[in-house]
Amino acid sequence: MNNLFTCIAYLAGTLFIILGLVILFTNITPHYLPEKFKIMMGLVLLMYGVFRIVTTKFKGKND
Repeated sequence: MNNLFTCIAYLAGTLFIILGLVILFTNITPHYLPEKFKIMMGLVLLMYGVFRIVTTKFKGKND
């Protein structure tokens, strides 16, 4: 069961990174949102994805 949660955590981190990159480098957001908001949202999602992967990796080492 713990291995399943670890896989889900890695998958979620990867999806957040992909979503952040998509927001940063495509025109998927509505046109009325400011460009700075798009950059900020993409970077936050990217950093959160990296955070999830790193914390999952270190949590696995401690267990």
